Amino acid sequence: MEYRSHGLQNLLDALDEGVCLLDLEGRVTAANVAALRLLKRLPDELPGQAAGETFAPATLAGALQSLAAHPTEPMEGEAVFRRSDGVAVAVNFGLVAMEEDGVPIGALLRFREPPEPPSCEALERDNEIKLDVILDTMVDAVIAADEKGRIQLYNQAAERMFGYRAEEVMGRNVKMLMPSPDHEAHDGYLRNYLETGVRKIIGIGREVNAKRKDGSLVPIYLSIGDARMGERRLFVAVLHDLTRLNQTQERLKLLTGAVEQSPAAVMIASISGVLEYVNPGFTRLTGYAADEALGKPLSLLQTSRSSQARLQQQLDVLRHNGGRQEELECRNKRGDCYWALQTLSPLRDKDGQVTHILATQQDITEQKRAKQALLESEERFQQVAQMTGEWLWEQDPEGRYTYSSNAVFGILGYRPDELIGKHYCELMTPEDQAMWAELITDNAAHKSFRRLINRYRHRDGHEVYTESTGSPLFDRDGRVIKWRGVDSDVTARKHYEDALKLRDRAIEAASVGIDITDARLPDNPNIYVNAALSRLTGYTKDELLGRSMSILQGPDTDPGSVKDITAAIQDGRGCEVILKNYRKDGTPFWNDLVISPVHDDAGKVTHYIGVQSDVTELRRAAEERHELEIAKQIQLSLLPKAPLRIDGVRVAGACLPAAHVGGDYYDYFLSGDALDVVIADVSGHSVGAALIMAEARSALQAEMRLTCAGRLGHGVAGILHTLNEVLHDDLSGADLFISMFYLRYFPDQRLLHYGNAGHNCPLLLSSRAEQCQPLDAEGMILGVKRQIPFAEESLQLELGDRVLLYTDGATDAQNPSGDFYGIGRLCELLQTTRHQPPEQTITTILADLQQFCNGQPFNDDISIVVMDVAETHGTH
Repeated sequence: MEYRSHGLQNLLDALDEGVCLLDLEGRVTAANVAALRLLKRLPDELPGQAAGETFAPATLAGALQSLAAHPTEPMEGEAVFRRSDGVAVAVNFGLVAMEEDGVPIGALLRFREPPEPPSCEALERDNEIKLDVILDTMVDAVIAADEKGRIQLYNQAAERMFGYRAEEVMGRNVKMLMPSPDHEAHDGYLRNYLETGVRKIIGIGREVNAKRKDGSLVPIYLSIGDARMGERRLFVAVLHDLTRLNQTQERLKLLTGAVEQSPAAVMIASISGVLEYVNPGFTRLTGYAADEALGKPLSLLQTSRSSQARLQQQLDVLRHNGGRQEELECRNKRGDCYWALQTLSPLRDKDGQVTHILATQQDITEQKRAKQALLESEERFQQVAQMTGEWLWEQDPEGRYTYSSNAVFGILGYRPDELIGKHYCELMTPEDQAMWAELITDNAAHKSFRRLINRYRHRDGHEVYTESTGSPLFDRDGRVIKWRGVDSDVTARKHYEDALKLRDRAIEAASVGIDITDARLPDNPNIYVNAALSRLTGYTKDELLGRSMSILQGPDTDPGSVKDITAAIQDGRGCEVILKNYRKDGTPFWNDLVISPVHDDAGKVTHYIGVQSDVTELRRAAEERHELEIAKQIQLSLLPKAPLRIDGVRVAGACLPAAHVGGDYYDYFLSGDALDVVIADVSGHSVGAALIMAEARSALQAEMRLTCAGRLGHGVAGILHTLNEVLHDDLSGADLFISMFYLRYFPDQRLLHYGNAGHNCPLLLSSRAEQCQPLDAEGMILGVKRQIPFAEESLQLELGDRVLLYTDGATDAQNPSGDFYGIGRLCELLQTTRHQPPEQTITTILADLQQFCNGQPFNDDISIVVMDVAETHGTH
C-alpha cells in the first residue's frame, strides 16, 4: 500500500504527537512533522530506516513481533528513543497493527514526551480556578471587599441577585448595592469597626434589604466575616435571598387566614382519627367549641347510620389511596341532624408517609332537601312520561341527554339508557346538524322553543320527523342547569304535508296548463288554474276562475271535438282531444286537451282535472316531417334503382342521408359504348342542398342527352367544366358548393378516364396488389369560380380490378370515443371483400360503419359506389 499520498501526509502532520508508519519488517514508510521534530531528523532521513536500529531500542522489535502474533491487541508502554544528536528521550508510545482486507500490512507507532509535573505557579492557578468554580456554583451570593469597601470578589450568584455583571462592580464601593439609609451610613460603619474593633455588623447575621441594578429591593439574610490574606484585609459577605421564604411565609399566613375564615368546617386529625385541630367554621356548623372537640374522634358528629367501624375503614383506605368524598348525615351538639358533604384527604410528610387526616364538611342540608323535592317531582314526571306515547327528555346545558322516556324506542329505535350522554345532534341527520350549527347562537341558545321540526336518523337508518318543544331550567344566578322537552313523531304527517306541497309545486311548475273544475256546479266552472294555463291562454287567473274553459273556443273550433268533450263530462268519464282554441288576444293554437274525472269516496264525480298543452309547433313539425319524407322518397327515386351489370363491368351504389333529405348524389349510366359513373357531395344536408343536388342531376342528364344525340362530344373534363358554368350562379346565390368525381370506363378497352372537382379520391384495388391506390386529378370544387380548368386522367385497368367511390360522410364518421372511421378501414374492407359482388361489399361497409358508430345516427350523408372490372363476353 502506498502511504506517501499527499492527503495522508497532511493528515499525519496535523497531529500533535509523533507518528511513524512501519512496514511488516519494522522499516519507516512515513513520519509526520511532530516525529521529525522530537527525533531531530530531516524529512528524508527516516523513510526506509529500521526503527529498532535508527531511534528505537531493541525492545521495540519484540513489541512488533508480539503485535504481529496478536494484531487485534494494541501495545502501549514507556521507552527511551535516541535523537540524531545521540540524546536519549523518554517517551510514552503506542503500537497498533494496520490491515487491508483482513491482511496485516504494517503498524502505526505514535509517541510523545511524558508531561512535566506542574509548577507552584500552576498549582496556585489551579487552586484559583477551583475556587472560582466553587464560588460560581454556590446558590448564595458571595461578595468580598477590601478595607476601603471596594469590591474584590463577586460570584455568579451575585450577578443573578443584583443584575450587575462582575466587570460592572469590581473595584467600586460595595455600598452601591445598599438602599438608604445603609448606603449613606456604610462608610462610617466600616471606619468605626477598623478604629474600635467593635462588631456591630461584622460577624453578625441579620435580615436587611439590598438594592438591585434596576432599583428594586430584595430581602436578604446577610452574614459578614473578616479575613486576612498576608498584609491584606478582606470583608467577605454571604447573601441569602429571602424572597421565596418571605413569599412562603406570606402564603402560609394567607392559607391560615383562609382556613380560619372558611365557612366550611375544617378538621385535622391524627392517623388514628383523633381531632387535633378545628377551625371556627367547625364551631358554627356543629356547635362544639374547639376545646370540646379536640382529642375526640372524627366520629363525634356521626349518627347511627355512620358508625365508628365504617369511619375506621375509610381511614385505612386513605393511608393507601387518595382522598374520598361523600354525603353524610351528621348530628350537631344540640342533637339536630344535618347533611354534610365531607371530604377526607391524607396529609403526607416529605417522605410520602401519611401523618394526619384533613377533613372538611360543607353544609348541604338545603341542597339535599331541594334535591329530594326535585327527585320526587322527577318521579311524578317520569310516571307521566311512561303513560304517554310522546318522547319526554331532559338534557344538560350542553345538550346531552340525562333522561329519556321509553317512547324513544318506538320513535327512534333506541332504548332510553342508550341515549344517556349522547348529544342530540348525534341523532340528527347530517343536514339538520349543519343547519342547527348555523342557527344556534349565544343569544338563541337559552330560549324556549315550540313545535320545531327536526329530522332524526332512526337506528335502522331511515329518517324520522319529530315536532319538538322544550324550555331551559335556570338556577338562581340565571345559569341554565338543564333542558326539558317533548318530541312527537310527525313522520307520517310530514310525508303527507310534503306530498301535498310537492303536488302543489309540481302543478305550479308544470309547463302544461292545468285546471280543476267543479262538476257539481252548472257549466263546470274552474276552481283552480296554474300559472302555465294563464301563460298558454293569455287570461289571468282571476279571469279564468269561476268560468268555463269553453271561453277558448272560436270560429274554427271543431264542433265534433266539442261534442266529444260534452259527452264525456255528461257520462262522467275522461277523454282526450286535439282541437283549435283561441287565446285572449284572438291568436289560434292547437290544444292537446286531456280531461280526467275525480271521484269521492262514494264513487261520485265531484271534479274534473284538465291538462292542456300547446301542440301547434308539434303539429306543424309533424306536417313538415311528412313533407320531408315525401321529398326524401322523391330524392331517393332519382338515384339508380338497381346495380348495373353489363359485359365487362359490374357497378352498384347506395346513399344514406343523415337527415330526411341530403346533399349526396351518385349515378351510373351508359353513354354510347362507355359507362359513366359520378359521385357528388353538396355542402350541407338540408332541403337547399337536396334542391341543388337535383339541379346538378338535371344538368348532367341534359348534358348526357346532348352527348347521346351526337350534338356534343365532351370528355370527362369537359363535362365538369360545363356543369361548373351551368351551376355557378345558383351555387353562389345559395352559398353552397359541390365536390364531384366523374369517371368514364370503356369496357372493350378496359380504359378508364376520370376527372376530379375537389372530391375525395376514389380507391383503386388492383387484382395484383394488396394495397389500395387513390385516384386523383387536378380540379377545384364546383361553384367557386366560373372559369376553372379540370384535368382528365386515364388508366388501363385489368380483369379483377375494383374501384370504390365514396363521400366524406363515410371516412368522417365518429364513434362515441371521438375516433374517425378513416380511409384505412375502407381499404381493409375493400380488400377483405374483393371477391364479393359490389352490392354485397357496400352492405358490408355500411354494416361496419353502423357497428363503429355504436348504432348512433351518422353526422353526414354517406354515399358509396363500387365498380368491378369483369370478364368480357362479346359486345354489349
